[in-house]
Amino acid sequence: MFYSPSEAFSAYLAMPERLPESVPVSHTQQLDSITDLVDDIDVFLFDAYGVLNVGGTAIEGAKEQIAKLRRAGKKVMVVTNAATQNKQQLFDKFVGLGFDFSDQEIVNSREVLLQYMDLQSSTSLGVITLPEFRLDTQRPCVYPEDDNFWQADEFLFLSGQAWNEERHQRFIAELQNKPRTVWVGNSDLIAPLENGVSQEPGSYTLTLPDEIYPQVRCFGKPYAPIFEEALSRIKHQLGDVAPQRIAMIGDTLHTDILGGNAMGFKSVLVTQYGFLRGLDVEQHIQRSKIRPHYQLASI
Repeated sequence: MFYSPSEAFSAYLAMPERLPESVPVSHTQQLDSITDLVDDIDVFLFDAYGVLNVGGTAIEGAKEQIAKLRRAGKKVMVVTNAATQNKQQLFDKFVGLGFDFSDQEIVNSREVLLQYMDLQSSTSLGVITLPEFRLDTQRPCVYPEDDNFWQADEFLFLSGQAWNEERHQRFIAELQNKPRTVWVGNSDLIAPLENGVSQEPGSYTLTLPDEIYPQVRCFGKPYAPIFEEALSRIKHQLGDVAPQRIAMIGDTLHTDILGGNAMGFKSVLVTQYGFLRGLDVEQHIQRSKIRPHYQLASI
């Protein structure tokens, strides 16, 4: 478990082989506002936590900036690693925060992951999530509170809130005894909250021992499938858009920026509210060797 962004950052540095290869960027340009890019960017992909909201609170001015981009004729989307909630629940959350994203403008890692899984299988799936966010599928599912959870044929990790260190140590032992596929809906290690951080599924799964990790299937940023889903929706609505006319805006170097750079997008690092709040940003860029094309405090 990680109790601070600094701890999580050090963990990311220790696992380069489990992340996409970093694409070199020569320099970072400072921005005053995300609208500074309206002449250069056609599609704006926004991370949620640390960019649009912190926990259950919308970041001041974010809704107004989204509206300005829309008035400028720009396409805006959310690309988020949030995997606990299903599509409707996530849509309702953004409405409750005051944003006007349509369901097709929200790309979340849970939705992308489920497209890759065989949900028609008759084999059992051990789903790690909270009771109120259980999976709606015909496939037999068991949950951590069920007696036969540990005998599941595969595992699906959706929520760090449904897990703890005691369960995790047994999880490791069970997988060492009988290797099984572990599907990971959220590859983040942590997420910023109003006070502190939350433990996300990546904190338990990206750090699994080497003999287990080959069975892990990670989804969400920085991995390609979530970006490919966003590109598919962009193409359906706008036709082909050059990657350099697309911006990925996020607060985390090892997810938003690394993943955006790997796709050939322009990357924008937001520093005031998220992963790097209160830290020496340039030092972290240099240590990670992950450089954004642009940087600003808040959108």
